[in-house]
Amino acid sequence: MNSSFTIFDKLLELPLFQGMSKNDIATIVGQRKFGFHKVAEGKIVVKDGDPCHSLRFLLDGELFVTTEADDHGYLLSEELYAPNILQPEHIFGLSQRYSRTFTTKTQCSILSIEKGEVVKLSEESEIFRINFLNILSTQSQKQQRNPWHIQPKELDKRISRFIETHCIRPVGYKTLKIKMERLAHEMNDSRLDVSRALNRMEREKLIVLHRGMIEIPAFELLIM
Repeated sequence: MNSSFTIFDKLLELPLFQGMSKNDIATIVGQRKFGFHKVAEGKIVVKDGDPCHSLRFLLDGELFVTTEADDHGYLLSEELYAPNILQPEHIFGLSQRYSRTFTTKTQCSILSIEKGEVVKLSEESEIFRINFLNILSTQSQKQQRNPWHIQPKELDKRISRFIETHCIRPVGYKTLKIKMERLAHEMNDSRLDVSRALNRMEREKLIVLHRGMIEIPAFELLIM
């Protein structure tokens, strides 16, 4: 991002600013306080449990996103690509802390907007306010529907569904670190049956098995 032109173009790609003109963006950047900074590869951007005092946007680069079970019994890691926003639902509400850890896979350009500036933007820009409400409403509606999806009968499909419910997006590369006994417990099935199902999935080249870890090269193929 070496010029204002590039910055404006990047902002227009973000969901919260879609529908705005470059003049709108120029006015917002001139009036509100934005933080632009680069983060080197392999650095933590935010950690699970960190206070969410600002909206953070990924403008350039790729992130690893890691989510861990409450009892630390398993964790899922996936990739997040620019342009994107990091857990906007946590800036307000009951829990104003991040629930995932975001680590840079490559050098990343990050935009941050403090909570006070978000409130002012929401008051001043109808487009920003509607976009923000749409993002939160969409996430809420998806979460409300999840418990009502019909559970598949086949064990391999139930395993895929289990992974899907823990993902940000059901596409791309992912790894699930989990012991076979724990996965069997989550599936309410035997360790032997889970092992057989996973081996079938590996033979079909949908997953790669490691000790204590399941690697999914392309999750969209797993759920087709």
